[in-house]
Amino acid sequence: MPQLTKNIFDELTENIRGDVYTDAVRRYLHSTDGSIFRVEPACVVYPQDTTDVVEAVRFANKYGLSVHSRGAGSGLCGSAVGRGIILDFAKYMNQLIEIDEQGKTFVCQPGYRFGELEVALKGKGLFFPPDPSSGEYATFGGMYGTNASGAHSVKYGNVSDYIEDAEFVTSEGKVYTFSQIASTDYNSLDEPFRKLFDLYSDNKEQIEQGYPPVRYNVSGYNLRSLVDSGKLNLGKLIGGSEGTLVITTRLKFRLHKKPTHDSLVVAYFDNIINSAKATQAILPMNPAGIEIMDKSLLKFAKESDAKLNDAIPDGYDNVCMFEFDGYSEEETTALAEKAKVILEEQNLSPLMYTAASEEEKEKFWAVRKAAVPILYKIKGERKILALIEDAAVPTDRLVEYFEGLYEILEHNEAKFVIYGHIAKGLLHTRPLLNLKDPNDIELLRILADEVFTLVNRLGGAVSGEHGDGRLRSKYIKMQYGNLYDIFMQTKEILDSGKLLNPEIKTQHDDNQMMKNLRYGKEYSSVDIPNKNLKWSEGFVEEAEKCHGCSKCTTVTTATRMCPVYKVTRDEYSAPKAKANILRALLSGAVDDRALYEEALQEVISHCVNCGSCHIECPSAVNIPKLSIEARSHYVSKFGVSLTDRIPTKLEDMGRNLRKVTWLLEPVMKHKFARNIMEVVSGIASEREFVPLAKNSLYDRLKERSKLKSDRKVLYFAGCYASYVRPQIGEAMIKVLEAAGIEVIVPEQHCCGIPHLSKGLTDGAKEKLEANRKSWGALLDEVDYVVATCTSCGLSLYKEWGFLSDDEFTRKVKSKLIHISTLVNMNMDKLEFSDKKLHLAYHKSCHMRSLPDNHSSVNMLSCLKGAVVEDLASNCCGMAGSWGMKADNYDLSTKIGTPMTDKLKMSDADIGVTDCPTCTIQMEHMSMKEVKHPIEVMAECLK
Repeated sequence: MPQLTKNIFDELTENIRGDVYTDAVRRYLHSTDGSIFRVEPACVVYPQDTTDVVEAVRFANKYGLSVHSRGAGSGLCGSAVGRGIILDFAKYMNQLIEIDEQGKTFVCQPGYRFGELEVALKGKGLFFPPDPSSGEYATFGGMYGTNASGAHSVKYGNVSDYIEDAEFVTSEGKVYTFSQIASTDYNSLDEPFRKLFDLYSDNKEQIEQGYPPVRYNVSGYNLRSLVDSGKLNLGKLIGGSEGTLVITTRLKFRLHKKPTHDSLVVAYFDNIINSAKATQAILPMNPAGIEIMDKSLLKFAKESDAKLNDAIPDGYDNVCMFEFDGYSEEETTALAEKAKVILEEQNLSPLMYTAASEEEKEKFWAVRKAAVPILYKIKGERKILALIEDAAVPTDRLVEYFEGLYEILEHNEAKFVIYGHIAKGLLHTRPLLNLKDPNDIELLRILADEVFTLVNRLGGAVSGEHGDGRLRSKYIKMQYGNLYDIFMQTKEILDSGKLLNPEIKTQHDDNQMMKNLRYGKEYSSVDIPNKNLKWSEGFVEEAEKCHGCSKCTTVTTATRMCPVYKVTRDEYSAPKAKANILRALLSGAVDDRALYEEALQEVISHCVNCGSCHIECPSAVNIPKLSIEARSHYVSKFGVSLTDRIPTKLEDMGRNLRKVTWLLEPVMKHKFARNIMEVVSGIASEREFVPLAKNSLYDRLKERSKLKSDRKVLYFAGCYASYVRPQIGEAMIKVLEAAGIEVIVPEQHCCGIPHLSKGLTDGAKEKLEANRKSWGALLDEVDYVVATCTSCGLSLYKEWGFLSDDEFTRKVKSKLIHISTLVNMNMDKLEFSDKKLHLAYHKSCHMRSLPDNHSSVNMLSCLKGAVVEDLASNCCGMAGSWGMKADNYDLSTKIGTPMTDKLKMSDADIGVTDCPTCTIQMEHMSMKEVKHPIEVMAECLK
């Protein structure tokens, strides 16, 4: 390969509209996916269109570089990483082009996500049946590339069963479509496609008879029915080829009429033989899906989660969920009852439930949905791995398969869990291994070899829906024998230069699964010295918890995370990028000086400390805390800008300037004045000036007559209710005193969250200590510490513990309560007037991080005559003071648009939120009045 230099990639940059990156940080971020592997590319390209892809392919040919297509990077087999050029379709080529409701089709670019389609199809009576568990964030390019399926594919099939057409780029940089090829006579086909036609024709019998007798098989290349009625049909061949034959740039799929009803039978079994028999008995009824959780998973779930321990009955070997769907309630209910009768008559299940209502079904699915993510949170060096998780066997061989799996895993003393799609004969068997341990690394091959031998003997396929990738490509030759030579010829015809993902499918390397591991024998990590936060969980351990699943790249409202990524769709912004780059730093993959370099800090700066990823991450990686630590080291060396320091001075300004800032308000209504403010302070001139109240909360409380009561609370007002909107504090006191609660408002200081978000850990510690000193013994005298600001609440509840893990911070956490929770506890002591109110409520990101985070909606719903509309949308985009900065204004408003559009379209008179900066954004973007929930309650108090 020619010597590569930055100047070579400058040539590519000049010839495409998209982005080209060769820096160490970008390359490291794209060196992993959802698998156990890490391969660093030479270059990362975000193409904007097909022409960019063509140029990238031509460039790769010119300089001898491989090309690797990438969607969400959620694949489990390592087929989205490689040494050459990564083509990341997620950032730009992510559009839905067309939905044809009448024709029941849709057209999209490869970076478009399944979750987005579900939103687009809502109310249209249509759906795309293959539904992989990663579907919310998986891209259609990736789903088609692996020929994904999901829980319901036993009835509805795989992704390639729905392909209608596709535009694709060959390894030579030529552009074709499936329909163009299919409509072209043999003699008019370009040479590669004539050769492909001949290859099939010459080997038709061997091809049609050469695959294992299982429906669910994505191993190797699917050449069956490649030529039909004299036409070359590429849809099934390219589906599941994992980017090794062509690069798809536009996809057209069929849709299906969406079933209107479904039902569920949940059955527990004493042994695996009975659950396998039950599956055989129910399959003729055409179920939508049958899922199993075996005793290994049930045991982990019960041990790890108290709620699941109560929900899952003791003493059973496994549980199966039999799902039926259709177009009438009578139909689906009858199917469920028939299934139950069959299981009863054959005496297969001692305990069964029929779930017909949505509430009942959600109850049982909640167990399934909660059990599997728990596996990612298992403490210790051993983690669940994708290795032997994708094999499928004929369903009449399930008992032998289960028994063989148990024998292999127990003989090798490997802990494991089994769950999956038993109706397809496809079980997700996940061993727990430590890939820093040489012995466990050796077990990779041992387990995989033994399971392959078992699967092959039973007539199964080693890859059922996840793909071959780097995990299983070595088994293709052994599984297919002479047919493997035809696979090699297929690769040679369509990619003679081995340009496209060359290490996948057609590379037979007995040790491939043990190479290029994310961890591996040589991996080591060195903790950063002089950490600024408390890390009882371990800083290194926290960074290494991320397994790269890509859930944090969800772009719909199915998750709140990550508000920045939802808009930018840039790998830099993803929460997993922070864990990745810190792991690079700790392992020496990038120089430790990189912590102080702009490129790495830019990755960290894309964390706005909303906390959503920590809540929603399957592995519960504390990305905000990791980011604060990394940012604090940079700040300790270089300091912070004036723009970043201003929010940390709100308390000082409130104490010293509140009597004069109102004089600026008339001036600041003029844009020219705010333009000057932007130049001086960095605060966006588009933002309205937020004046301090002339009289602070403490000024207003000086003359009040205090209620005395045995029930006492300490009110932590925070800077906003203290100095900007003291009406919130007054409302809070009014309501609590009406409930007979004494409210103590001591001398207090900023909670420190503005300091932490800017990396100013020393400043945050000073604020904590100042509060500790001023509160004195009060903490022991009160029942609760009450917060009205959710960011202050988060700081006291969680982030003070980052700074000082002692009795004081633990006691504050134990007594911290949000105002709406306390009001709900005392609702019987309060009387409210009936008022015709229409309220639109927005739950802030920090509210979601607190216990009882539905409390404000529940509280407002107690008001008679009030209509409470939960906006249930994304982050508002302010992220504390982050959205106030001119540099972030456009991104901030883009993030907030989905929520504020809902607010604007609502018939609500008033917007409601618990968060001060959410209030600022909601008022700025909707022009509606916005209040704190406790203000509404106080106004309705009799």
